[in-house]
Amino acid sequence: SLFHEDQFLIGVSSKTLIDFSIQKGTELTHELFNNIQYSEEYQTVKESFYRYLGGRDHAAFELKQKALKKGFDDELVNSVLEEFDKKGLLNDEVFARKFSFDKAKFKKWGPNKIQNALFKKGISKHIVEKVVQNLSEDLEQTQICVDLLRKRRNHFLREADPIKRKQKMYRYLTGKGYIGSDASKATDLISKEFDV
Repeated sequence: SLFHEDQFLIGVSSKTLIDFSIQKGTELTHELFNNIQYSEEYQTVKESFYRYLGGRDHAAFELKQKALKKGFDDELVNSVLEEFDKKGLLNDEVFARKFSFDKAKFKKWGPNKIQNALFKKGISKHIVEKVVQNLSEDLEQTQICVDLLRKRRNHFLREADPIKRKQKMYRYLTGKGYIGSDASKATDLISKEFDV
């Protein structure tokens, strides 16, 4: 803790004390005080980013939004993000790949829903298109749609009218983010199975 004439000024970490060679009797100029404040805020932002990344991967934009919401300076946050980027702790493309794979595999999200979620997380258009394209090539979208419809078979069979049932299935799949052509193929395939 730093005091001036027995009045508390600011709490500082031992790292800051060492970095600025502060000890009892050190003259505290306005410039030194501002540098100490900046250093402390920088450390606080770094520590919070480490905590966030310890929980799960984040996009750079997400981290920035969280720090700005806490009231940290934009320039300071950008400096910390640059440091993390140089250290290889942030990579939006790796984040986007993991995110899209998890959402496709565990939540059965379609390409459109994944794409929209990645845009909301601040991922660049180039990366989003690349990741979604790779995901669409790797997974058989129509088969996933058919499996989703089979899983909810009883729900859809509550609708007696086959045309309304087909519309309901189509809306369900497009709501999950699947492309219209895949949703149409799947509803055509499964309608025959359900109508038997």
